[in-house]
Amino acid sequence: MVVKRSYHHGDLRRALVMAAREVLVERGPEGVSLRGAVAKVGASTAAPYRHFRDKDALLVAVALEGHAELQAALRGCGAGTVTALGHSYLAFALENPALYRLMAGAGIGDRAAHPELAEAHRETCAVLAGRVGERSDPGGFAVTLWCLLHGLATLVIDGHVERGSAVAEADRSLALLSGGAVGTADPRP
Repeated sequence: MVVKRSYHHGDLRRALVMAAREVLVERGPEGVSLRGAVAKVGASTAAPYRHFRDKDALLVAVALEGHAELQAALRGCGAGTVTALGHSYLAFALENPALYRLMAGAGIGDRAAHPELAEAHRETCAVLAGRVGERSDPGGFAVTLWCLLHGLATLVIDGHVERGSAVAEADRSLALLSGGAVGTADPRP
């Protein structure tokens, strides 16, 4: 009697997420597909549906992984050190621009269908709030800090702020946010 052995990849879910991340970097979220991820890992075309119902679910898994990595980077900063938090956040975004955009929802069709993505956003903000030190409103300060950092990261990624001046811009903005004096007024709008 011949026993038919079925193909078993191992950790197919993880392999598909890693393959999707590679394609995300190469071609953006539009270039990611379940079929393409399966082809990269060498599994059957039906295999990914055991883990992801569609492309959006795969992209959300990639985005959640990105949030976990950003949260770990932020946790690695000194508590209460707003500048260190800002540098860490900005470094993550600029080192992973496609992933960073995806984490914000770019390329994911119906974000409302994936409440885990909104929860990851809340957790990232909670990590910021937990790291900003003694403040009268650490949650409010963290949201303001997140808005500032997200805006600056997006401006750099989009080419509106020079990458080489990103850290200086972050330092200046973070000093203003923290109530520090920053030289003379800049007349730029």
